[in-house]
Amino acid sequence: MHRPSCIREVGPDDWADWRHARLRSLTEDPGAFAGSVTMWTGDRDTEANWRDRLSSPGAYFLADDGSDPVGMVAASPTDAGVELISMWVAAEARRRGIGGRLIDAVISWAGDSELRLRVVDGNAAALAAYESRGFVLHTGCDDEGCRTMTLPPKQDSPPPRSR
Repeated sequence: MHRPSCIREVGPDDWADWRHARLRSLTEDPGAFAGSVTMWTGDRDTEANWRDRLSSPGAYFLADDGSDPVGMVAASPTDAGVELISMWVAAEARRRGIGGRLIDAVISWAGDSELRLRVVDGNAAALAAYESRGFVLHTGCDDEGCRTMTLPPKQDSPPPRSR
């Protein structure tokens, strides 16, 4: 039996773990992201840059399996609410509920704020994961081949029944 992964919020002191997960995500699943590994390598691949990233407003979550990060997601505040970004789960950790738990961490962090995300068109697994948490897919793609999804506002109580 495999033990459940731990979801933890990380900050600047966790830069090496975040770096490991982010570079792995971009290398192993480049088609899942609008960004590329070149955005985070070469001259940009410095401790200071990774610490700065994790010091930016928002929240950053890693899923750990033992001592290795096997998943990641971030929540970035925007003028309109919160954007879910950088979602990834390692191939060996998929189908264990880790993606859903990472999404839930962002939903919880966002509170009542409007929550949006972009997903590469055709990424059926990601679409299914987001839809399972209540996100709604919008029509059309942007210039990077991504679709927008939003999470409708929470309904604390059902609407009143008509008599």
